[in-house]
Amino acid sequence: MGFALTSVVVLALAAGLGIARNTAHASVSNVVGSGFTVTPGDLAFILRQIKIAEHHAATAKPENPCGTLVGPGPDQIPDAITSYGLRTVDGSCNNLLPGREKFAAADVPFPRLAGSPVFRDAEGAPANFFGDGAAEGPPTTYKQKKGFVFDSQPRVISNLVVDQTSSNPAAVASARFPVRTQGNPPSAIPCTTDPTPTTAGVPADCTPAHKTLFIPNVTTDVGLSPPFNSWFTFFGQFFDHGVDQTVKSGGTVFVPLHDDDPLVTLGPDGVADTGDEVPVGQRFMVLTRAQNQPGPDGILGDDPATPGTDESADDIQDANNTDTPWVDQSQTYTSHPSHQVFVREYKLNTHGKPVATGNLLDGVGAEAGAHAPWAVVKAQASSLLGLWLKDTDVTNVPMLAVDPYGKFLPGPNGFPEYVTKTGLVEGDPTANGGKGVAVPADVLHFETPFLGDIAHNADPGTVGPCTSPDVPAGCLSPDADTVASHTSRISPPARTTTSC
Repeated sequence: MGFALTSVVVLALAAGLGIARNTAHASVSNVVGSGFTVTPGDLAFILRQIKIAEHHAATAKPENPCGTLVGPGPDQIPDAITSYGLRTVDGSCNNLLPGREKFAAADVPFPRLAGSPVFRDAEGAPANFFGDGAAEGPPTTYKQKKGFVFDSQPRVISNLVVDQTSSNPAAVASARFPVRTQGNPPSAIPCTTDPTPTTAGVPADCTPAHKTLFIPNVTTDVGLSPPFNSWFTFFGQFFDHGVDQTVKSGGTVFVPLHDDDPLVTLGPDGVADTGDEVPVGQRFMVLTRAQNQPGPDGILGDDPATPGTDESADDIQDANNTDTPWVDQSQTYTSHPSHQVFVREYKLNTHGKPVATGNLLDGVGAEAGAHAPWAVVKAQASSLLGLWLKDTDVTNVPMLAVDPYGKFLPGPNGFPEYVTKTGLVEGDPTANGGKGVAVPADVLHFETPFLGDIAHNADPGTVGPCTSPDVPAGCLSPDADTVASHTSRISPPARTTTSC
């Protein structure tokens, strides 16, 4: 799970469990630990894995970070194919064969399995798209290394796939003849004459135009197995966020809505001319492309030091995966050791220094028992670690001096240290009136946010329309209420700014 245990944990485990204790009666099923036996051999095996990880953390070299794992020593792995040790937080050193140490590690480019990529041509900006009265713009293409791409096809495909109204022949066919069911009775019939406030639809009990046809949720084995439900969706979303996460900012894709798009002609209520149709100036969706990799010049995009020159031409259109693709609960335990430092729970020892309790940081009050929200992460970092995180830091985790297993390397005073371009900067809970040491301007980052999905109006460093550079002098301050604001960046609600 990414947490490096210590020898003390094993001793506590032995004392707490009572070695080989299994006194619960076989018929009693609600006793915690019933049927679970831990033997001295189990504890010895666990302790050996911990010792291997501790030795690795103490001896790893930057030029060969996995090299000291394998060797003849008592705290080393005897060969590259023996499954010993603890996993590192970023997933590296899982494969110890030479040249494979970074297989399935975080912060490496996604592998390509289908040969050379093909970046297709797209469309031009629709006429008057930016409200400037201009004609349709020149064609754009996904070959572009920066700037805007205009492509209406993602929305068209989405409508064709998910449209369950009578305007989609595939949906009508599925509703009339649900072939996976026994007997194939129609589940819904489109109206030939839509109902009005005073007349019924024809035929009876039909589904009006633009309303969703009922299509039964039946499994592929003719309904012999239970169908999926919302848990399937939730798990799919959760699982996906644990195996891949790209760095954004590689350009913007505008998805214009066609004139016959349901949002344009009908609006969310599915009824024409009721006032909820998408306004002309907002008939598009926005996607963010993955960040490219620097080319031979070592510069990603254009160098601010040389304005007016195009230095993005040699950029490589490959995307980094900031997650470990292992099914390893990285959604909970993170995929970078510096990030994990902030989500562990700490207590002060008798010397007033922070030590990890072995638990994840928990929520407080009504959120107790859940993952700690951003406010709790900031509070612990400030009061116990001496690191002052501001809201603008939420989009990129600062790098700390840390071992591969997520344990911070304490500075001279026992607190974590920022890694900057000029050296290490130790935290101090008494600095800045008890707020801690702010993230230095030259701190190193690894392009990973604390929160992966943030509403536009909750982004502290985002103001104004999405066509502007979005580099505010200050940052958005939190609202006084607990109600989520509207997320449109085109017409954001009035917000105050503060120097953050």
